[in-house]
Amino acid sequence: MTVKEIFELRREGKVEEAYNAILPMYRVHHGKYTSLAMFWCAVDMMNVLLSKAVDASDASLAALAEAEKIYLSLQRLAPKIYDESGACLQAVLNLAGALQSTRIRVKVK
Repeated sequence: MTVKEIFELRREGKVEEAYNAILPMYRVHHGKYTSLAMFWCAVDMMNVLLSKAVDASDASLAALAEAEKIYLSLQRLAPKIYDESGACLQAVLNLAGALQSTRIRVKVK
């Protein structure tokens, strides 16, 4: 699969498929477009996981824990990406807020 095909999966809303496709590519190559695809697929996947974290159930807490791991990875990856528009930085900031809101909501219920 190519990076272009992975971006197409994202556009089609196939978030988990795109994320699972980019992971092995990114493990062996950190080029400009591979890194961008990894970043945006991880953003999408984190949003999916946060949407699954709805209460204090084991499944919700597992989704939240996985989202937190992805967030830490995004923090490490973001400074390495060419981000002239600031969209990557803004995405990380938005995810920080979403993660914090989810933590509060999950622990309250």
